[in-house]
Amino acid sequence: MLDTITELTDDQIVDLQAQIVSEFESVEGEDPTPQTVETMTTLADMLDTVRGEAKRREAQAHELAARAAEATTRVKGEAADMEEEKAAEGEEPAEAPEAPAEEAPAPEKEEEKKEEEKMEMQVEVATEATVTEEKASELSTDTSTPEAPAEVEVPAEAEAVVADAAVETPAEVVAESTTQSTTTQAQDVQKVEEPLVAATENTETLEVTDIQAPADRRPQARVEATPVAITAGADIPGYTAGSSLKDMKEVAEVMAKRLHGLRRVNGGDGEQHIVASFTTSYPEERVLTQDAEANWAKVQAVTGPEALVASGGHSAPFEVKYDIFGLGTTARPVRDALPRFTADRGGIRFVVPPVLSSYGSAVGVWTNAVDTTPEGAVKDSLTVTAASETTAVTDAVTLQLQFGNLMTRAYPELIARHNELALIQHAREAEQYLLSKIAAASTAVTSTSLIGFSRDFLVQVGRAAVAYRSRHRMEADAPLRVIAPSWIRDAMRADLALAMPGGQSTLAVADSELDGYLAARGVLMSYSLDQDVYGSQSAGAAAEFADSFTWYMFAEGTFLFLDGGTLDLGVIRDSTLVGTNDYKTFVETFEGIAKVGIESLVVTSTISVNGVAAALRDTTGGAAAAAIEY
Repeated sequence: MLDTITELTDDQIVDLQAQIVSEFESVEGEDPTPQTVETMTTLADMLDTVRGEAKRREAQAHELAARAAEATTRVKGEAADMEEEKAAEGEEPAEAPEAPAEEAPAPEKEEEKKEEEKMEMQVEVATEATVTEEKASELSTDTSTPEAPAEVEVPAEAEAVVADAAVETPAEVVAESTTQSTTTQAQDVQKVEEPLVAATENTETLEVTDIQAPADRRPQARVEATPVAITAGADIPGYTAGSSLKDMKEVAEVMAKRLHGLRRVNGGDGEQHIVASFTTSYPEERVLTQDAEANWAKVQAVTGPEALVASGGHSAPFEVKYDIFGLGTTARPVRDALPRFTADRGGIRFVVPPVLSSYGSAVGVWTNAVDTTPEGAVKDSLTVTAASETTAVTDAVTLQLQFGNLMTRAYPELIARHNELALIQHAREAEQYLLSKIAAASTAVTSTSLIGFSRDFLVQVGRAAVAYRSRHRMEADAPLRVIAPSWIRDAMRADLALAMPGGQSTLAVADSELDGYLAARGVLMSYSLDQDVYGSQSAGAAAEFADSFTWYMFAEGTFLFLDGGTLDLGVIRDSTLVGTNDYKTFVETFEGIAKVGIESLVVTSTISVNGVAAALRDTTGGAAAAAIEY
């Protein structure tokens, strides 16, 4: 549950906390021993983690509530805030301008309502007169108060509002040029009229502060400060990796918790354990990207205009491509073809198995004639000796890389590609190590090429399989494992493509069809990526198929893969590396081969990719007249 604590519900969090407390109380009642104290400490760290998650969720809920309130204010405006403040202070909210139809208003209420409506009408008429006069003067900058029409009586309170508004609004209403459209003028005037009407609707308070300039006319504060985000590191009780820290005081708290967790760690020289990360968040206008034109515009907006003189050619910096092209795979087909067993102790001990051919003297036929007159004859018998014991050990296949800190920070794509290539080379080294172990424990044989490679190889595999099963008295369908280079399927496909055309096209033979030919002979194929590897291609003729290659055949289970585990120390730092501002990555795999079976063959076959079939070649010696050479 702790591993997925962020996905738990609030009820599950409470239940988890109760379980931890219950377990702690049960352990607390036992006698103090190193084991119980360690358990109590672990439970306390777990409880800190759960409480930290609960605290984070509570803070997140408060933040969401605050954001919701802010959004409500932006939508409903200041009137909603005033109503909420009055409700919080126990005051009755202001009555709506219109009473519900189903309620009969009191007489005094009707008189007050009529006075309010009369005042609203007078203020609206005065505002219309102000706008009419401003339009007639073509948006002049005169700040004098427009006079209300003679036939309209304007109360003193409304006159004050209109007068103040007329003084304050020209700077917002006047356009930047006399060519501004009438539509824009009407929109700006309407923005001023709306706060005027809103002010007169509230009979209790008539304040000039309710009148605000349009949003596009208000001064904008220029923010130069760059916010810094503080996030927690890993393995800190009560904090999940990447969670936010409020201030330096909280940083000190998590530092103390991390140091408490390191008290049980021994050794080390120069390791770094991250407690908190400080990340500076820049605004969009201060972030440079790969877009050179946009970058220049951003710089100009801060530093001012400068001339950019072009003089022939592109006259612009080229775009940088940081992506690194890569090839290769870390697949391990040879290892995966063998039964895998762990060897935590560095190796295994096993008994060398006896061979069937050794039991010839143990079996005989005792005939009736011999039994009648034995004359000293005895039955065949084999004296069994003690079994011999042998061992197989694991060896380390190592990988080390050293990087500079500055390069790692500046070019992470290059670091990632170096790591990928190193792991690919590690896989090749490990596979070739396994093949060398198998070859050392196999009997080396050769096979001669007679016709085209595809038919030759099928015959050679079938012949070797028949002999293997015969020697050990195996069933005809007993599976045998064959490990061969991965490119032999392409060589077989090319050889079939060169064959004389027949009833069935052989220009596009699929891998499944080739594997089917081999499976019909009772063999399980594994294709190695690191066996008989081609060299580099030089200028000139393209590389041809190899003249020969090796492949292995043995009964399934003859070889075991010993897996001693993987030691991955990740990032290594010592005093020397810290002094040179470098670090190392270190990986070792412990691998070995144990031959627990009877026999294995390593066969060297020659290759002749020419498409020749037996009918076109004299298999007894020379080539037939109809043979075609390629």
